[in-house]
Amino acid sequence: MDLKVNQKTRNLVILGVLLAIGIILDITPLGAIPMPGGVSATITMVPVIIGGIILGPLPGLYLGIGMGVVSLLHALMRPVTPLDPLFVNPLLSVLPRAMIGVVSGNVYRISKKLLKNSSLSLVAGGIAGSLTNTVLVLLMMYLLFAPKIQEILELTDSKALRIMIYGIVSTNGLMEAVVAAVITCGIGLALQKGLPKGFTRL
Repeated sequence: MDLKVNQKTRNLVILGVLLAIGIILDITPLGAIPMPGGVSATITMVPVIIGGIILGPLPGLYLGIGMGVVSLLHALMRPVTPLDPLFVNPLLSVLPRAMIGVVSGNVYRISKKLLKNSSLSLVAGGIAGSLTNTVLVLLMMYLLFAPKIQEILELTDSKALRIMIYGIVSTNGLMEAVVAAVITCGIGLALQKGLPKGFTRL
């Protein structure tokens, strides 16, 4: 009984720390890593990915929802870009982030069984979580706000919008996935070594 209580407490502490780190990354420049070509790789989703992998898909879901709410409040209280107000819709701000931990946690679990290698499994979970965020955000933007986005960005038609979305996924999206994989692998291995024997994911 005491072991279960201790593990539950430990999981809650880890969850709280990861959420705090995610919030810090979201509200400060630390959440964007400058890359060649004048672009930045956003890493605000990495704590959610790590939570899904280390703690399990269900805690990853809770963590993702928490970060989604932060994103929604960010869009509501201090929008920065012309597209930020769109994230007031929870289908755009909360849903994609909620799925990050679920997908990364399950991909890690399946990869660990198939590959028998922690490093490769962490990389797979990191890539899957990052691409889940990118693809779902862009998909929901297109499905919910295509005409509005065309107007804001002064695009000629829906084809131009689709080309832009494809360009984001194939460049920035893949770059962020690689960065997320590297960070997830490094931090994930360190955390796994520090976890006590008998630690189980949810």
